[in-house]
Amino acid sequence: MSYYNQHLTCKQSAIIIPKHQLQKGMVIQNRYKNLKGETKDYMFLILNPEYRTKVHVLNLNEFTNIRFNELARKTGIRIIPRFKKRGLIIPRLTMVESSARFYNSKLAANMENLYNNSYRTLFINNMQLVQLIDYRFDQDVDDMIDRNPTQIKTS
Repeated sequence: MSYYNQHLTCKQSAIIIPKHQLQKGMVIQNRYKNLKGETKDYMFLILNPEYRTKVHVLNLNEFTNIRFNELARKTGIRIIPRFKKRGLIIPRLTMVESSARFYNSKLAANMENLYNNSYRTLFINNMQLVQLIDYRFDQDVDDMIDRNPTQIKTS
């Protein structure tokens, strides 16, 4: 079952951004061409962009907006300064080991139960138009937003 339409109802606004400006914590809408050559619309949470070739994501199509709000409660949300859109606070990770540690500690333990194996590595060349989404979270999640983004380091 795809939860894409459910997440679309939480889309407050969107802006088109270049692929090389993807940042951790961004929620994006994207048309992606998979390895079988099939093209489909997706909502993704950016976990770790590797600008030249690939990006690590959670595919929001695989779990409900209720589950996504629970994840936001765990990580917190912030305003992405350059674009003035909401995003999750994904820790600044400077080493592959740190990325793996975040994945293992926050996501992997309950991946199948909570996130329906939504972790994906995408090829940048297969991504088409990238829209950064201002996601409407539950009110209690929105109330915990970090409104002082100068303290947040983005990569």
